[in-house]
Formats: sequence, structure tokens, C-alpha cells
Amino acid sequence: MTSNHERYSLVAILLHWVMVALIAVLFGLGWYMVDLPKGPDKGWYVALHKSIGITLFLLAIIRLRWRQTHSPPPLPLSMPSGQRRLANFTHQALYVLMFVQPLSGYLSSSFSGYTTSYFWLVPLPQWGWKEPVINELFTDIHEASSLALLFLIGVHVAGALLHALTPGDKLLRRMLPR
Repeated sequence: MTSNHERYSLVAILLHWVMVALIAVLFGLGWYMVDLPKGPDKGWYVALHKSIGITLFLLAIIRLRWRQTHSPPPLPLSMPSGQRRLANFTHQALYVLMFVQPLSGYLSSSFSGYTTSYFWLVPLPQWGWKEPVINELFTDIHEASSLALLFLIGVHVAGALLHALTPGDKLLRRMLPR
């Protein structure tokens, strides 16, 4: 059994898995809605994608603040140094992308000429004006960072599987509910 000082807190575990689910939904929505013709259906999916993205951004802020005030359990000293460096880099890059993704999407939207509301209820401020060139820049950043995020998620999942399949390795248990 893994002891408490070797585990993530329940809050960190919940934030992790809720964000995993939201990121999966956002990728699914993003891939689905991109090919829809302009119209009310596409507008509905885009608005939903934006609202879930904003939710993810807010959870990322909470998660980062939680991590700053609640140190994660250290990686085992028995882990090879290359794996430790890769794990640390991957985690840091995932955090960066959890902010770049929603910010670039929001900025793209702000320069699209369309308004953004949070779940159709709360109108959000536009940080820009209708400007196709700037909109395209932030759209490109949003798309490129989504590919980087997908790649890093793959690296993260591959690392988790490596630990899950290594006999006697209990590292994966740190992020699983009891």
C-alpha cells in the first residue's frame, strides 16, 4: 500500500481526473465541430467548447494554486534520472499548455467578431475587435498547442502505463482514488 506522504491529495486527484475528462471532451468537440457548416448547430458546439475551455482554464488556476501550496509527492529516488527529468518536463509543459490552450482560444474568439458567453448565461468581455489576421494567429496557436498537448498527454499516459506494467512499481497508485 502507498502511504499518504507518497500520494497526491484528494483535491489534486479530483482536479486531475476532472481535467482529464474535460480535455477529452474538448478534443472530441473540437474535432467534431471544425467540419460543421456555419449555422446554429456549429454555433452551439462552438459555444459549448468555449464554455468548457473556460471551465478548464479556471480549474487550471485552482490546480496550479493547489500545487503551489501543497507539494506533490516526490518521485522515487530509485527512478532513473532520465525518467525523472522527462516526467518533470512533461508535467511543466502540460501545465503551460493548460493555460495556453484556453487563452489562445479565448483570444482567437475575441478577434473573431463573435461574442463569448459562459454557458450561454454570462457574457464575457471581448479583448479585441473583429480582426481576421489576429484571429488566425491565435487560432493557429490554439491548434498547434492542441497538437503539442495531445503529444504530451501521450507521453504522460505512456509513462503511467510503464509504471503500471512494471512489477512492484506503485507510482501510478499516487494519482488513483483509494
